[in-house]
Amino acid sequence: MTESAPQDHLPDLRDYKFLRLLSAEQASEVLNYSKIISLKARQTLFREGDSGSALYVLTSGYVKLTRMGPDGTEIVLELAGPRSIFGEIAAIGGARRAADAVAISACKLLAIDARQFMAVLRQNEAALLEIFQLLTDRLRNTTSRMEDLLFLPLTARLARALIRLAALNSRPTRDGLLIDVTLSQRELGELTGLAWESINKQLATWRDEGVIAMTGKSMILKNIGSLNAIAQLDGINQAN
Repeated sequence: MTESAPQDHLPDLRDYKFLRLLSAEQASEVLNYSKIISLKARQTLFREGDSGSALYVLTSGYVKLTRMGPDGTEIVLELAGPRSIFGEIAAIGGARRAADAVAISACKLLAIDARQFMAVLRQNEAALLEIFQLLTDRLRNTTSRMEDLLFLPLTARLARALIRLAALNSRPTRDGLLIDVTLSQRELGELTGLAWESINKQLATWRDEGVIAMTGKSMILKNIGSLNAIAQLDGINQAN
């Protein structure tokens, strides 16, 4: 893990979600108490139980937030991609981290000192309200994903995972949506609570049916309508 001054790397802070509501003076104040962190793939940013002294803005790369299940298996609670903000619950509440944060790929993050950030937010009601909305959305999404693990069949869980990956970062191609987030089948298993053998078998079935295609280590979603139906969703935007 390496650190550097945010002014050396960071684009306009106000391009990032609720941070865009900050004035130029407030954004400068936040930067004065921030630092850029660079992680290599599979490097750990923080662990469950660590103190939450900072929140993070992911400027490039991907991070997974995980917890250990009762049986000792790792469960992926959330995937964060470029422009994602995470770690705010423990940071703002002064609590300990509720999950591990591990880089899936090489990435850069802006680490914002939580105490100073809250001081700025108290001066900006609109930004404060938006972060409360972020917290509400986070809780709703986590609850929804736990319900997926408990109640949905294998095919629906896997279909939802692929749709969420596409919503996180994908680009249209002639053949369909190319997912730019590369996960191993083990990591897909952590995301869905499924054995990698089951994932491998189901992906092969969908490939034969023309629902997906593989190109190198990347995946193309060729038939979003079929995946939405399997996932019991009405549209891809509901996967966020």
